[in-house]
Amino acid sequence: MALAYVSPREAIAHDGLRLVLVRGAPSPWGLAAKAIFDLKGLDYVAAPLELAGGNEEIVAWSGQNSAPVVAWRDEAPVHRWQDILLLAERLAPTPAMIPADARQRVLMWGFANELAGELGIGWNRRLQGFGRVRNSGKANPVTETLIGKYGYDAEAAKAAPRRIAGSLEALTAQLKAQQAGGVDFLVGDALSAADIYLVTFLNLVAPLPHAHCPMPDAFRAGFTAREPEILAALDPALLAHRDRIFATFFRSPMEF
Repeated sequence: MALAYVSPREAIAHDGLRLVLVRGAPSPWGLAAKAIFDLKGLDYVAAPLELAGGNEEIVAWSGQNSAPVVAWRDEAPVHRWQDILLLAERLAPTPAMIPADARQRVLMWGFANELAGELGIGWNRRLQGFGRVRNSGKANPVTETLIGKYGYDAEAAKAAPRRIAGSLEALTAQLKAQQAGGVDFLVGDALSAADIYLVTFLNLVAPLPHAHCPMPDAFRAGFTAREPEILAALDPALLAHRDRIFATFFRSPMEF
């Protein structure tokens, strides 16, 4: 579903909260940032980043040709998922997305990194996509532009299914331990950012149905995991948790 975007120039000039999101693609980093700001009731304007485009105004302002980028008033724009989450917590401490308990906080950051961080599920699925294009022998200017931005390592791409499977297995074990204790959230005793990242990053492995997350057929085909290692690790309990969190806390359909 399309957002009501403003132009980059309008967003840059805006005196409140601004988000830059990839237009027309369900980027899990951007969808997670948007969901967190929505849950906190924070008003924002959104500007589009064109996938593999020049995005000159955004680059000149933020130093980034990627999304999400978030800026608050006259503060410097931030783009790392950790910094975006910390900004959201500062602007609206409740509902908290980072547990107050130190042990649960460590778990939240750790599992969030398995989803959104370098060498996490999102990072590895992107690497796999690059590998499929390179191995096909067909030129794809968009993919080559993205490889120039994010890099590509053939050996790391080969290891990606195993890494993804390990992350999924760890997430499932944590979820089942929580559920055995009567808790329906990934860490702590309430919704946290880890649950939000789980919803958006599982779209890269088993996308939500079209009614909830409409996307071009090419994206859906590329996002849907077919690797035996990944499918074996994709426990139904994890998907059921994803579906419950989405139904309870997200806008449907997703907007991007």
